[in-house]
Amino acid sequence: MSPIDLDELKRELPRLIKENDAIKGAIITALSGVVATREDIKEIIDIMNKRFEEVNKHFESMQKQMDKRFESMQKQMDKRFESMQKQMDKRFEEVNKRFESMQKQMDKRFEEVNKRFESMQKQMDKRFEEVNKRFESMQKQMDKRFNTLEHILINIQLNFGRPFEQFCRNIVMKILDAEGFKNVSITPITIPDPDGIVFEKTKQVEIDGFSLDPPIIIEITSILKDKDKVNNFIKKKKFVESLYKKEFRGFLIVSSTELDYNQMGDIKILCHKYDIDLINL
Repeated sequence: MSPIDLDELKRELPRLIKENDAIKGAIITALSGVVATREDIKEIIDIMNKRFEEVNKHFESMQKQMDKRFESMQKQMDKRFESMQKQMDKRFEEVNKRFESMQKQMDKRFEEVNKRFESMQKQMDKRFEEVNKRFESMQKQMDKRFNTLEHILINIQLNFGRPFEQFCRNIVMKILDAEGFKNVSITPITIPDPDGIVFEKTKQVEIDGFSLDPPIIIEITSILKDKDKVNNFIKKKKFVESLYKKEFRGFLIVSSTELDYNQMGDIKILCHKYDIDLINL
């Protein structure tokens, strides 16, 4: 028997099956012992279905058993949780009772403390009232004493002021006498100022020392505290010069001062500018 060319057979076999029924039958007969028939496949499927049904039944049985076990475990867990919940509730109730008892005790103590504070507050208020009454009484006494002292000081000032002002006027008259102005009469005067040129409220100008021949104007102060006194004297001097149509020589006489050297230096320059002699006693 000559060898079969397999490659040639692969190429020709599809054509032979289509054209030659004898070859097709031979091939089918040869394959019938190797390839499963429809009945074989159906039988296999039936067997597999039975096995799957058995497996499903087994799983269903296991599922039911597992469900029963889970239900049993769930019931046991629920019972345990219920028991624990009851115990916790009982403990919380006991704790609440203790807190309520402590709260009542604390409230009672706070009430006692409040009563003590109220009593102390009343005592303190009473003492403060007594102290206030004492201070009011002392204040009235002090006011009375200060009023008396003020009257005394005013009287002293009035009694001392007149001789002091005359003393200052005498100093100026001696200066003028030394300069050749003999027997000059310098007196205090008050000049009406209806238009309020110098002082808007008083409507008059008080001059501590005044003379027309020679024209002299004097301002006397016991304590020079600030520059306002000098500026007011300059206003008086300008007012008198405008009223009498002539220039006046000014004298500012100071007994003492609260100003320092620099401030006094500025005042001296200001006085020199307006022809005012500054005499610091």
